[in-house]
This record gives sequence, structure tokens and C-alpha cells, in this order.
Amino acid sequence: IPIRRDEMQPGDLVFFTSPHSGGNVGHVGIIMDVDPLNDTFTFIHASSTNGVKISSSTEGYYERRYIGVRRVAK
Repeated sequence: IPIRRDEMQPGDLVFFTSPHSGGNVGHVGIIMDVDPLNDTFTFIHASSTNGVKISSSTEGYYERRYIGVRRVAK
């Protein structure tokens, strides 16, 4: 289910481009925490070089590559 960024919740999937995805989805994470006051979030994901890690939407790499967020229907 597509949702607006201001509606995101923990458990939602967040999508990013990657250097070789041609602007399409190349990376996916799961939102862990949302800060609605700053319009930021943290997410868990698998890094090809560092294994599973927690990152922030404020990190330049992910901030530039953000595509959108979706919620899995229950």
C-alpha cells in the first residue's frame, strides 16, 4: 500500500535507488523508528559490504537515493 512519507510507521518498507539500478529500486530497508518533527527515520537493511546494519535517512547516501515507502497490507 503506497503511503506518504509523513504517514510512515515502524515496519514499513523503504525503497532506495542504488548506483547500478538506473533510478529504479535497488535497495530496500525496514523502518525501525520515525521522527515526525524532523521528517527523518532509521531503518534496518543488509549492506553488501557491512552485513545487516541500522542507518538513518539523514545519511547523505540514503538521503539522495530515497524513492518512497510502502506498507505491507495485513
